[in-house]
Amino acid sequence: MQKARASGSIDTFELTCLLWGNERIVEERRAAFKRVEKALGIYDSTKLPRCYSETSREDLFEQGLGMGKAYLDDMLEHNHEHFVWVTPRYNLVNASPFGHKAVLFEPAMEYNGTEEQKARWLPLARSGRILGTYSQTELGHGSFVRGIETTATFDPDSDEFVDGKPMPGIKMGDVGLKLGYNEAENGFASFDQVRIPRSQMLIAHSQLAREGTFTKDPLRAKLSYSVMLLVRGRMPGIFTVQLAQALTIATRYSVVRQQGLGPADALNTEASIFQYKHQHFRLMSMIAKTYAMFFGSRICDDQYDELREMQSKNDHSLLPSVHALTAGMKAYVTSEAADSAEDARKLCGGHGYMSISGLPDIVGALTGGATFEGENYVLWQQVGRHLLKQLDRLQDGEPIEPQVQYLADVEDPNIVCSAFGTQFLDPEVQLTIYRDRAHRLVVKAHSAIRASSKLPADAWNEHMMLLISASRAHTEYFILRSFIDTISSLPDTTSSSLRTVLNRTRSLFALSTIINPRTVDALSFVETAYADSPHLTTTQLDLIRSLVNGLLDQLLPEAIALTDAWDFSDASLCSALGMYDGNVYENIMRWVEQLPINQKAWQKGGVQEGWEKWVDPILKREIAKL
Repeated sequence: MQKARASGSIDTFELTCLLWGNERIVEERRAAFKRVEKALGIYDSTKLPRCYSETSREDLFEQGLGMGKAYLDDMLEHNHEHFVWVTPRYNLVNASPFGHKAVLFEPAMEYNGTEEQKARWLPLARSGRILGTYSQTELGHGSFVRGIETTATFDPDSDEFVDGKPMPGIKMGDVGLKLGYNEAENGFASFDQVRIPRSQMLIAHSQLAREGTFTKDPLRAKLSYSVMLLVRGRMPGIFTVQLAQALTIATRYSVVRQQGLGPADALNTEASIFQYKHQHFRLMSMIAKTYAMFFGSRICDDQYDELREMQSKNDHSLLPSVHALTAGMKAYVTSEAADSAEDARKLCGGHGYMSISGLPDIVGALTGGATFEGENYVLWQQVGRHLLKQLDRLQDGEPIEPQVQYLADVEDPNIVCSAFGTQFLDPEVQLTIYRDRAHRLVVKAHSAIRASSKLPADAWNEHMMLLISASRAHTEYFILRSFIDTISSLPDTTSSSLRTVLNRTRSLFALSTIINPRTVDALSFVETAYADSPHLTTTQLDLIRSLVNGLLDQLLPEAIALTDAWDFSDASLCSALGMYDGNVYENIMRWVEQLPINQKAWQKGGVQEGWEKWVDPILKREIAKL
């Protein structure tokens, strides 16, 4: 393990600073994580983490409360925001019972409250004196907002609202164990005749007077929607980092794990599974995609911040573009992260199936991203609707947004690719392949839907999968462009070795995606409107496969550095397979010996609970006479 770390060419800390900001921020983050881990008693990685020893619903929720208090206290005491969006385990912060405080509760007041309301409540919320969450929806209704059955009745005599359907009192509870996020409480609540003072409704953009007249800001919907995009816009970066955790565990395990005889191994010794091409390809291509998605998510964050700045000056023109961008990035990253984390678990074989590997918990947490803050296939349609509207504007001679300018720049997206050999390593060639693919699919979906003789809703439904393919291709083009732009904007002080590794990583992402059997809709890289002229020929695809193999060999020594650079502590990974020391088998045995099921059995002489009740009667049963 240590030898593998030393074999790379890049300075890991230099890459860490590129990922997290700068040296000062990295050191501040490290110190904050250490303080919280120490406060929670998980700084000692030799001890079995509580999440593997105390696993009831009540235990896990109590652990979440402890974690939430620890990081809130640390942020208040040391005046930082490192745990506003992620927990000390790198989950999206709503994995904590207090997670909605800073990302939903406070922004709701800040953006929707009057100055008087903000002055009254925000200091209390930011200091932790009041905590809040939100009740999102009724159990039986989906996106049909007008179908909500809950009513709020205004009582002008008392200046209050009466909420809820007739039920005896207020009833609240938990929904039980989930696939992930079990440190937080997802629950239900019902209200009967609960009175809410009108002054405690957020009324910056809409007001109901005592006389019953309702007034609203004409831009209320845009302002409210941009607040909703806040969490959606931050999700891609957070889910990318959590995928990086899974890949860090799988990479460290793959370097240590030996199995089977290596190629041309004269000594008949077992080889590291990382040497096998299927392991090597899967891991390195996912690592490359993780970096690509991370840099794309960073630009997505910048776009959202620019939107908020413009809205503060009453300019909402960027909202449609940011809405489409956050929808596409959220759908793409959460889908890829969930699928890739599951593949990382499989790369660790049977050991990855154990809870103490840390991988099942990461897989469970990432799986949730496909549905919350917008179900992914609904979001893909929102991206597609935006793309079709932009193409309509282009055809009408109107200006289109910068994110889709390629729709105007490309004259014929069906022209076949003429690149050959090492030209495929050129970032501009790669970008052209992705750009033309996105253009072809957007134009094809637009033509199919707009030219249909069916009703608009029926035409939309019939060609929905084509539209979703176009939306994915558009998002993937944005991600590759973001990777290229990030490298080109690196500071002059960046070492040449890091530039080289990042360029190879970018090429691996761009090229492996084209020929990867796991790529969604890979056929679209090849097809054109001309039946006898594929966009990429079989000869070109074979060349790309050869270049990918070369990139894999070049990046193999860098695998440990590329994952170490995320700077995950052992406590944050919470994995017996992924500790920095590489002592996989020692750590597995150290932890399993501390499991309560083993401790209890050994105290009883090695007999598990239930033996006397269920097993003994079978063993002691008399043999029936014939």
